[in-house]
Amino acid sequence: MRLRLQKYIAQSGICSRRAAEILIAQGKVLINQSKVAQIGDSIDPNIDSVSLEGQTLRPRLKQYFVFHKPAKVLCSKKDPAGLPCLYQILPPALQHVFYAGRLDFMSEGLLILTNDGAFSHQLTHPSFGIQKHYRVWLKSILNIESFLNTIIKDGIVDNGELLKAKSARKISSVKGGDLIEIVLCEGKNREIRRMIKAHDGKVIRLKRITMGPFSLNDLKVGKWRSFNQKELNFVKQIADNGRI
Repeated sequence: MRLRLQKYIAQSGICSRRAAEILIAQGKVLINQSKVAQIGDSIDPNIDSVSLEGQTLRPRLKQYFVFHKPAKVLCSKKDPAGLPCLYQILPPALQHVFYAGRLDFMSEGLLILTNDGAFSHQLTHPSFGIQKHYRVWLKSILNIESFLNTIIKDGIVDNGELLKAKSARKISSVKGGDLIEIVLCEGKNREIRRMIKAHDGKVIRLKRITMGPFSLNDLKVGKWRSFNQKELNFVKQIADNGRI
């Protein structure tokens, strides 16, 4: 069975499918040690070899983890400014995996870690419609119900980009503001913070609690766990069907 080259590279666990496409476009990937790969190439894993900058790539045992990211940690291996980074706090057993669905520096909550590039793509690409639930503590929005209706029905245009929630609701009033839940199906950069800022609000705390069937439950901040059987079944389902 032939596989798209970028899918094979992602299955080797070194990067996501999109990152693999960039490596191919940069001419860093060889097929059978001689042919410079191009976007659109496919291979037969039983016959062909694939190498990246001299290193032969092979599919590896796929691993999947749920991690509870703390606030004030950057989703990166290192930061020129010296900010605390994700891979500085991950244990040695998780240094080889990458995150699926970035959380910004101040945000906390559920982060999926995996070496399965194809699954990472399916989990985060908008075309798959994976819902992400966020809890947001905010203040300074005078009419919270009007804000929630706007981001659901019409959305907010910010810098020429439409920002829109799948659903949103107020959970409770808290000291000095409100606690709300927002559900997104896309992962636009700082989307929730931008929507709230457009209504002159201020985010006090932002926490992702679920992505599709994956949830934090009682997982403590800074801790991780492997996928349970139900979650592994979901991975297999979208791998087999290409859809949820």
